[in-house]
Amino acid sequence: MGYTLAILGCGVMGQAVLSAIYNAPKAESEEILSLYPSKIITCNHDDESAQQVTDLINTFDESPNGIVVESTYDQNTGAVKEATVIILGTKPYLAEPVLKGVSDVITDKLLISLAAGWTIGQLQDYTKKVSRVMTNTPAKYGYGCAVVSHSPEVVTEEKQLVSQLIGHVGKYIELPEKNMDAATALVGSGPAFVLLMLESLMESGIKMGIPLKESRECAIKVLEGTAKMVEESGMHPTVLKHQVCTPGGTTIAGLCVMEDKGVKSGIIRGVEEAAKVAAELGKKK
Repeated sequence: MGYTLAILGCGVMGQAVLSAIYNAPKAESEEILSLYPSKIITCNHDDESAQQVTDLINTFDESPNGIVVESTYDQNTGAVKEATVIILGTKPYLAEPVLKGVSDVITDKLLISLAAGWTIGQLQDYTKKVSRVMTNTPAKYGYGCAVVSHSPEVVTEEKQLVSQLIGHVGKYIELPEKNMDAATALVGSGPAFVLLMLESLMESGIKMGIPLKESRECAIKVLEGTAKMVEESGMHPTVLKHQVCTPGGTTIAGLCVMEDKGVKSGIIRGVEEAAKVAAELGKKK
């Protein structure tokens, strides 16, 4: 019989991770199957939020690994008491009251935290076994990225469990905790920055007379195809960029204007600013 997983705060990110776990491909062995929960209890603060989770699950087929979901609200203590593993999916400013509310029953349980800015040390005030995760909204579709750091008390078997659960969001990367604020900016905030680029490409097409639908399709494919090209070629983006540039051609002309406007430095500074704010989030307790 599998274990129970509780998700405290099942909003945007909680639902993205829930979707990835629930829809994970059928386990190839009993050993891998044992890493999945047989039951997930989602915990929200009101009936409306709980109903959103129920509506989400109703859009899915049956879980390949037989996972059942119980959507609740105002039932945090009971859910944590029943669960073996806890996912903290609340917004950073809600993490403290939520954790204090279950402090008597969470001790010694594995806590997987999605709360931006909350350090392993802060989370260890409630349980010593902490896996700190930064992921992003594309995780809902299996195209996300998750950066993970573990406390020393998390044993090898528990690291395997975290990897199996969180790995289905997309790319799974383990890094030292000192990199987590940067990962929060690059991975967590990154989709918004890319969407700004996508919006800009799309609107450039519209400005020059390409209809909205076609501009959107072209912009999406340019971003998707370019990312795949970098990933599969293994080549540095600069090398690939120069391959697109014909001497005296259109591409280098456009790139020069973008450099004049500070596009590259603007993106770098934007990610740096997001990381700076991420570092402050856990201090606002």
